[in-house]
Amino acid sequence: MTLTDVSSANDRDPPNYEEFIALEAMALIDQTPVSNPTFDKSRCFVERFQDSSMLQKLLYYPARDSLELKPTSWLDGVRGVAALEVFIFHAMGCWANIVPAWQSDEHQTNIMQFPIIRTFFVSGGASVCLFFVLSGYVLTHKSLRWIREGQKHQVYPSVASSMFRRGFRLYLPPILLMFCEMIATRFGFAPPLNFTFVPESTVFAQFLDWLGEINRFVNPFYTFQGGIQGTITHTKYDVVVWTIPLEFYGSFMCYFFLFLLVWTPSSGARMGLVAVFSIFCMFLGSWNMFCFSAGMLIADLNLGQEHNEKTPSPKHRIIWTTVFALALYLAGFPSLLTGVTPMPGYETLLSLIPTSLNMQDYARFWWSISGVSLLLSISQLPRLQRVFETNFCQYLGKIAFSLYLIHEFSIILFGLGIQRVLLDVLGSEEHAYTLRYWLICGVWYLFFTLPVFALAARVERWVDAPSVKFARWLEGECLKCYRKKI
Repeated sequence: MTLTDVSSANDRDPPNYEEFIALEAMALIDQTPVSNPTFDKSRCFVERFQDSSMLQKLLYYPARDSLELKPTSWLDGVRGVAALEVFIFHAMGCWANIVPAWQSDEHQTNIMQFPIIRTFFVSGGASVCLFFVLSGYVLTHKSLRWIREGQKHQVYPSVASSMFRRGFRLYLPPILLMFCEMIATRFGFAPPLNFTFVPESTVFAQFLDWLGEINRFVNPFYTFQGGIQGTITHTKYDVVVWTIPLEFYGSFMCYFFLFLLVWTPSSGARMGLVAVFSIFCMFLGSWNMFCFSAGMLIADLNLGQEHNEKTPSPKHRIIWTTVFALALYLAGFPSLLTGVTPMPGYETLLSLIPTSLNMQDYARFWWSISGVSLLLSISQLPRLQRVFETNFCQYLGKIAFSLYLIHEFSIILFGLGIQRVLLDVLGSEEHAYTLRYWLICGVWYLFFTLPVFALAARVERWVDAPSVKFARWLEGECLKCYRKKI
């Protein structure tokens, strides 16, 4: 989604508008549109689909601004696919526990737990890391371009504008979501998303409790240390939004880096400093800051390649394709919080994790490396980028943030109900793991996914986009007041 914003303080150069979440990296603006080959070849079909299909009215598919691509539209597609992986991961938890590795004990025999295959079902952790790498990339891309082009004076007002708007952009949608979840659980429309939830005696008391939880969610006194270290802290009303504070502090780390490195004597020196900082963060166990700084480094690398007009040779394409395949393998590394070992297919990787790291789940070491390797390899493979430029991937990128926020709530609100109806009507026991059971699972994904996507598309239009507009409006009003005083 392309964001537009108010002008910078000097009213001459626009600020940096690219703002991603853990999940919601936004497309770069001010790029020259290029044609979408997939759309051009099927234009008549797409037009008929738009005019006649009820799905377009229900899902807003295809997204209107996804039919004309920009050079960096593939980033939106990557973001969308990562959000879809998180959705699949959490939804699959309704049907089977496939988080442990295949044959890690006598009970873990599901073929979906097998290496590579499991990546498509349980790579939620690696997808979050990929979100953060994307954020580091996009939040710094335009400023790094200005630095390389000698327009360093534009960096400060642009970054200052982004810093002002970032908190509103990230926190307003989940705050509204948590309010809806508080209402739903308090009045019995849905079971709580967090096992620690205890209803208060009155609605007013519940509202006060919700305010206290929002304070703990946004207040740096509660979130700063965990946000820097990458500690997972589930809120009382929603277990998914733990990534938001991490995204907020990672964003500001990128902004501070731009402020500090804008006057570095050379691009090599700047990239070297970022690389050292990234490695240092992982050494401290701060996997999220490692991902953000690595994303910034990849953006700088790509800009250097663009400036030198370098394209990967056939030999290099083979190497980067191999890196991409290995990154997919790493994305399926099992969570170590399950306590189930050994893990066939992952024993060597398990032994290579530094035991000195300060992490809740040491699997995030490999998930972080997977996220960095995925984005780096995709950035070097133009043919693979075209996959993420297809209409479906662009649509996923459009609703990615909203899909991430609402999917878990949707599972509790109506997903489990649809599951019970299908199991009863089609005659299968829970966790039967028969062929009929898995066929019902496939039918459930269809019936559940359509309303979730429809809801996510509306949340994007009615909540996400207005929050961006509000932040832009508030910044404009503050600038007006400032200019009156001076």
